Amino acid sequence: MRISSIYAAGPAQWSRQRDALLAFLRRHADKQITPEGWMTLAELTPERLSAPGSSLLTATIRDQLGSQLAALSFVTDYGKETCVIAVHTLYRDKGIGASLMRAQLERLGKLECRVASDNAASLKMCFNAGLAAVGLTRSPSGAAVLHLRSFPPAFSRAEAGGQAAELRRAAISLQEGESL
Repeated sequence: MRISSIYAAGPAQWSRQRDALLAFLRRHADKQITPEGWMTLAELTPERLSAPGSSLLTATIRDQLGSQLAALSFVTDYGKETCVIAVHTLYRDKGIGASLMRAQLERLGKLECRVASDNAASLKMCFNAGLAAVGLTRSPSGAAVLHLRSFPPAFSRAEAGGQAAELRRAAISLQEGESL
């Protein structure tokens, strides 16, 4: 597997690249991408892609047909605004998504995302990449959403324990119908 960073070389080339990535998302995101995430990528400019905290990575696999796009990861504002990862259906459950997240974390220095609590595959990917759940909220539709974040390597177990206790309290509040 090869992980590459996508840069916009010029408007025409960027338009073709972005259209190909949007087509990949349409085929392989299983309707898990939020409309906001979709629109952020659809409206992404080369200038925005080069902003601090923004990154677009792809994972390619070489097979008998040549080099194939296996997955993509798109982040803006270190994941606070957008954190999208999509893996081709043929290449799922092979750790590619978690590898892309780790590459984003290495590239950006920090990463966070929000994942619907019923999206077990995406949660597994985030946890395998080293992210930890730090909050629980509700989406506009009322679905429970976990807020996940990376922590510096020196993050202590005591700090992690405090975050876990806070998350348990948040989960209890949401179960009782309160919002965060």
